Amino acid sequence: MRKTTIAAPIRTGRHSLRSVGVWLAMTVALVGAGTATATATTEAAHRKPTLVGTWETEVTIGTGSGAARTVSRFSFAADHTLTTDGAPGENGDPEYPGSGYWTAGPDGSFSFYITHDGPEEPSEGVYPGTVHAVHMGRLKGDKFITTAVAFTKNEKTGVQLGPVTVSSSATRVGPPGASPQGR
Repeated sequence: MRKTTIAAPIRTGRHSLRSVGVWLAMTVALVGAGTATATATTEAAHRKPTLVGTWETEVTIGTGSGAARTVSRFSFAADHTLTTDGAPGENGDPEYPGSGYWTAGPDGSFSFYITHDGPEEPSEGVYPGTVHAVHMGRLKGDKFITTAVAFTKNEKTGVQLGPVTVSSSATRVGPPGASPQGR
């Protein structure tokens, strides 16, 4: 008895080599595009949000219908210091400029301490003296929100008043290093 072996035909023509070349090129292109996308996604995921820059900030002092609202510019520097020009007064000049320090986590959370002089006399529910506040917040893109507790020390009497609830919301208006006075 004779054994018969059936062999599959081998195509060695130009057509089969061209097909292999096309498939190989497509595979390399797809793998390369996938790697580029994964690299860009990974880099974006590892970028930390940053407070560094200038922010138009609405500050709400107190709660309810009696809350006072002011708008000023805050500037967060890369060395973790911050300044604010204070809200414009009746004559348009900034009142109560302040300064402080900030720190941030990689997840967009941050906190800052700020101090500024207050009015000499009580006005619109604002205690006279030096204001000290600690804000805790969350940064998302070019916006942030905070909540805070503030105390005021009356320099004349030594009395500390508070706590006062404070909140803020802000939108980035300037790049890192921009001056808060650059309205």
